[in-house]
Amino acid sequence: MPNIQSSYGKLSVFEDFNGYAATASIADATAGTRYNDLTLIAISGAVDHLNVVDESGGVGSFSGAGGAGDGIAITTGCVFVPTSNGPITMEARFKKGSATDLQIFVGWQETVSLSETVNPFTLSGTTLTSNDGGEVWGFYADSTATTDDFRLLASSAGVEDTTAAVTVGPLVKGLTGQSTTTLGALGVRCGCTLTSDSYYIARLIINPDGSAEGWFGHTSMANKNGLTLIGRLASGTLSTTALYYPLLMVLDASTGDTLNEVDYFAAKGSRDWAA
Repeated sequence: MPNIQSSYGKLSVFEDFNGYAATASIADATAGTRYNDLTLIAISGAVDHLNVVDESGGVGSFSGAGGAGDGIAITTGCVFVPTSNGPITMEARFKKGSATDLQIFVGWQETVSLSETVNPFTLSGTTLTSNDGGEVWGFYADSTATTDDFRLLASSAGVEDTTAAVTVGPLVKGLTGQSTTTLGALGVRCGCTLTSDSYYIARLIINPDGSAEGWFGHTSMANKNGLTLIGRLASGTLSTTALYYPLLMVLDASTGDTLNEVDYFAAKGSRDWAA
């Protein structure tokens, strides 16, 4: 039994963007902007943040500077280590104002720069570019890809882990080009149709033994009543001692400056009493 020293044994971050707040401009290449327990980081150009009051549930809205790669990165100062805090789980519900002008990453990333956070995966045609975000586990989508979809992938120091053994979820095994035994060259597809102004939900879990899970949900997927298991990694696949940050990046692929909205952003784990 763990030596629990207090009833406050859980690490938990949850932002629902409730309540009205005045529009705030987040400057590029700065140390980010604090919003409750979150850190908001402008990518490539200044970003305006406002709370939406014409949708239910509380929504944070972000509008960029109109340049390619512009957008918002959302993270938190609470960092998680699987061996001492696991299982660690992050989840976010978000949408993009365009289905043809987007680059998205959601999941866990070890290296998060407050001045210019790295987007770990971009996909042009069938060519994947991996940037060094340290240890990475998450979903990505890119509207410049040949096949539109969200994909589940891991990487380390900018090198994608294409050969990692994975148990592919039963509802996505039959997708075109889908590898059923490894993450594959581009990751495991979700079977999601990129849709403008439509919410996606992603849940990423890393366990203390280095195993992991990725769950995804959207109305265009086969399962319309909840999240779908996309892939499960075996024990020992991911680093168990890396310091992971929960991260959501919603960016423009071109110069469209679309409106990007986040319904909620959450992360949780267990407190390390031995630290």
